[in-house]
Amino acid sequence: MLLLVLTSVVAALLLVDAAVRSGLVNTLLLAPWPLLVVWCVYVVGLASDVRADERGVQVQNLLRRIEIPWSRVQRIAMRWQLEITLVDDAVVSCFGGPSRTRARRLAPGRVKEEGVAETDDGIAAMKRLRANAAGSVDADARVQRTWDWPALTALAVLVVWAAVAVAVTR
Repeated sequence: MLLLVLTSVVAALLLVDAAVRSGLVNTLLLAPWPLLVVWCVYVVGLASDVRADERGVQVQNLLRRIEIPWSRVQRIAMRWQLEITLVDDAVVSCFGGPSRTRARRLAPGRVKEEGVAETDDGIAAMKRLRANAAGSVDADARVQRTWDWPALTALAVLVVWAAVAVAVTR
């Protein structure tokens, strides 16, 4: 998130500087390039996410979205990243998502802090959601794979804008 904010601030400062020094038309011709950098930082650093609820788990890896109902989940495990094994033995690796909580080192004479136990572990929370939903899930539900259409639309606009800027300046 911090990198996205910093990138956005730098892009805004560059565009304001371009507007002050060379005018609005040149700024519009330069704008797609720093905005493409901001878009890339967003997609790589922030868009990937894992959300779980009583219906299932929603995974977004870069621009790909996967909705997995609990009835299709065979195993939830942590390897290098969160991995969800489906009943057909397909594995969905999650780029963003929960991680195991590390045990904290304590100084001599101190007691273990509350709130760092298994109950706060993101993977344990997902397993609890899955266990709680075991009786109420639809056995015929399917895994749905879609794209992040808003991000792809923004990319298409920026690419067309960049192509127009190149065509105008050549």
